[in-house]
Amino acid sequence: MSHNEATATMIDSPGKSLTTNVAPLVARYGLVIVLVWFGAMKFTHYESQGISHWVANSPFLGWVYNTMSIDAFGRLNGTVELVTAALLAAKPWLPKASVVGGVFASLFFLTTLSFMITTPGTGEASAGGFPVLSADGEFLMKDIALLGLALWLLVDAIDAARRQATLRAIFRESTD
Repeated sequence: MSHNEATATMIDSPGKSLTTNVAPLVARYGLVIVLVWFGAMKFTHYESQGISHWVANSPFLGWVYNTMSIDAFGRLNGTVELVTAALLAAKPWLPKASVVGGVFASLFFLTTLSFMITTPGTGEASAGGFPVLSADGEFLMKDIALLGLALWLLVDAIDAARRQATLRAIFRESTD
């Protein structure tokens, strides 16, 4: 078999590869696990304190400590993460709910990514500052990839919701 024939066979094969089937599941439920884990941790004093310097320096969230305690905001933040995880996980059964989860996750990671700019000390001062990142900066940098993943999951859920709506419309037409 020539290279061209092998390539054509691979491209024209009707079945999806195992990787093609598994990768979206790992992406979706991997993020669900991260959100559940981090969300549950926000119910601890340790984690609420751990995020407080990012929240306090944020022009978007800094005001919340005027209305609630650090621990109360940690619990609120954790609740949002847990709800977001549940909505993302529901995609096979409730794709429209997963669309909402994708929006929440995208906004969440966009907000945490903004901490790179608003939090003093994300650049490592002893190494000359930005672009050399401190531990905080390194921790926040991953949110670029998580934002991309959240946006991909949002689009995937939108596609699933459209497919579900189309199938329901076809079914209604066939039963009328």
